[in-house]
Amino acid sequence: MQLKLPELGEGVHEGELIKWKVQVGDQVKDDQLICEIMTDKATIELPAPFHGKVTQLMAKEGEVVHVGQVLLEYDSGAGASTSKAPTASTPSASKPASQAPAPMAAAAAAPVQNKGSSTSLAGVNAAPQSSAPAPQGASLNSDILAAPSTRKLAREMGIDLSTVQGSGPAGRIMREDLDKGSASRGTGAVTAGAPTMARSAYSRGPSAQTEERVPFRGLRKKISEKMRLSKDKAAHFTYVEEADASALVQLRAQAKEIGAKQGVKVTYLPFIMKAMVAAMKQYPILNSTLDEEKGEIVLKHYYNISLSVQTDDGLMAPVVKDVGNKSIIELARDIAVLADKARNKKLTMEDLTGGTITLTNAGTIGGLFTTPVINYPEVAILGFNKIFKKPHVISQNGKDEIVIRDWTYFAISLDHRVVDGAIAAEFMKVFINYIENPSLLLLESI
Repeated sequence: MQLKLPELGEGVHEGELIKWKVQVGDQVKDDQLICEIMTDKATIELPAPFHGKVTQLMAKEGEVVHVGQVLLEYDSGAGASTSKAPTASTPSASKPASQAPAPMAAAAAAPVQNKGSSTSLAGVNAAPQSSAPAPQGASLNSDILAAPSTRKLAREMGIDLSTVQGSGPAGRIMREDLDKGSASRGTGAVTAGAPTMARSAYSRGPSAQTEERVPFRGLRKKISEKMRLSKDKAAHFTYVEEADASALVQLRAQAKEIGAKQGVKVTYLPFIMKAMVAAMKQYPILNSTLDEEKGEIVLKHYYNISLSVQTDDGLMAPVVKDVGNKSIIELARDIAVLADKARNKKLTMEDLTGGTITLTNAGTIGGLFTTPVINYPEVAILGFNKIFKKPHVISQNGKDEIVIRDWTYFAISLDHRVVDGAIAAEFMKVFINYIENPSLLLLESI
C-alpha cells in the first residue's frame, strides 16, 4: 500500500522532505511520526495514518515533494505487500569488466534509491571498475555509494567522501554521516579536492582572513522564497507614526499583575492587537487579500493576526485566531503558547494558516522603527518597536511644559495596489489614538 503526501494547508502544494524518522523494515504504529516536511515557514511532523511495515521509501531527504506524491510504501499485514524489493542482480552488475560502466555511470545510478531497494543499489555500485580514466569532470568520489544531494552537501561542506564511513544500507553515505565527519574534523584543513567550499584562507598583511560557506536550504531558503514572492507581487510602501505610550505602559503594568496571578505573562502585544482590530473595523481594507486570478479584493470580517516569532532556525509567523472576541489575558495566553510551540518546532499547519494581517515586534531588541516586508498575500504588516522615555512638550492651561513620557514608533507596510497612502494615514491616526488612550478599547466591547 502507498502513503501519499496529504494536504499541508491552505495554498500549500509542496514542501521539502527534511528528515525521515523511519527506515525500510520498520514496524510503524498509527499516528507515529514518519518524517519532517518543511513548508513556507514551518517544519511539519507528519504522522502515519496506518499500522504496518515500511517496505520502501519513495523520496529522498532534501527532495521537494508535492501533495499527492507517494512518500513510501508499506505492508499493513492484511495481504501480500504491494512493494517488493527487486533482486540484487542488475544489468550493469552482470556485465563483464570490459563492458562495466565508467564511474560516472555508477554515480548516475545513485539517485534511484526511491525506485529500488538498497540491495539493487549495492549491485550497481559493485560492478567491476573500468581501468579507463574517468571522463573529464567526473567526481573522484563517483564510485562511492551516496545520493547526489549528499554529494552536493559534501562539496559545500568541503568533505572528501572517501574519508567518510557510511552508515546507510550497503555502506551508503547519509547526510548525518557528513555532520559527524564535519564535527570530528573540527577546524582542520579542507581537502584539496573540495573546490571553493567551507574554509579558504589567504594572507593579507600580517593576518589571515577566512570564509565559511553555510548551505542555503531548509527554513532559511523558505523564508527567502516567501520574501522574494512578497517583493515581486506586492507594491510595498511604509508609513511611520509616533505614539505617546505612557497610558499603555501604566495599563499593561496593571494587567501584568492580574496575569501573574493566573500564571500568564502579559506583554504589550495583546493591547496592540486589540487596537489593530478596533482600527481595522473602521478601515477594513487593511484586513484583506487580493485574489489576482479572479480580480477580487477579499475583505475579511474576522481578525486573525499572524505574529512574527524569531527562533533559532529563523522567522515563523503563527496565527493568533479570533483576536476581536478575546480578552487581553486570553490573547496573552495564546501568544505564549504559540511562541513556545514555534521555538520548540511544534507548530502545526492549523497554527500557521488563516492569518489576515501580521504584527512584527522588534521592540525587545531595539531599533527606532522598521520597514517590514508584507506577509503575502496579506496586504498589511504592522511593526512595533521599542518603548523609550523622552522629553515631550505638552500644553496645559495655555502654557507649554516639558515632561518625560514613554514613547514609541509604529511602522506599517502596505500593498499599494490595494491600500492608498491616505487610507494608511487615516488608519494609523485611529490606531495611535487607541494606543495613547487604551481605555477606549473597553468601549469596543460595550
